Amino acid sequence: MVRAFIAVDANDTNIIGKIENIIDYLKSFNIKMKFVETDNLHITLRFLGEISESDVEIIKENIINKLKCNSFNIDLKGVGAFPSPENPRVIWVGIVNGFEMLKSIKKEIDEMLIKNGFKINYEEFIPHLTIARIKFGKSNSLSKFLNEYKDIDIGSININSIKLKKSTLTKNGPIYNNLAEALCK
Repeated sequence: MVRAFIAVDANDTNIIGKIENIIDYLKSFNIKMKFVETDNLHITLRFLGEISESDVEIIKENIINKLKCNSFNIDLKGVGAFPSPENPRVIWVGIVNGFEMLKSIKKEIDEMLIKNGFKINYEEFIPHLTIARIKFGKSNSLSKFLNEYKDIDIGSININSIKLKKSTLTKNGPIYNNLAEALCK
């Protein structure tokens, strides 16, 4: 079995530098958090969970290899939290421009998955870039930070590929490997 998901990478060095600065600031709050490795920054379009090797091949052949997309830019803006800034569990960077394009690609992927016999859970798609997960702890300072940074401009990333990724969970955090890639022209 393979733990897999479909995503776009956030691998622009300028953006990564800005996110590293935010992560460094978050570390000052003395809350038990697991930070996403900057090499692993991505926007999940569809989490697939544990799937078989044969399902991986079906997704490669019938979805990733047939996915048509044009390259586009997304703008990253604001730091927020799920479920809320008052009760944060996941800290994320928001996406403004390019949001609709990501939704459209996700919808196409979901339709192709269904056509190929996969069952998917429908949930509201909120494109975001996870930067930390809170293990435990709360802080008024963190809530204040989230309020102050809710509109911070982080910059743009060019999206030029969609990737099927394998996630191997380890005690030091997940290791991601690319299994297939659809290039956006």
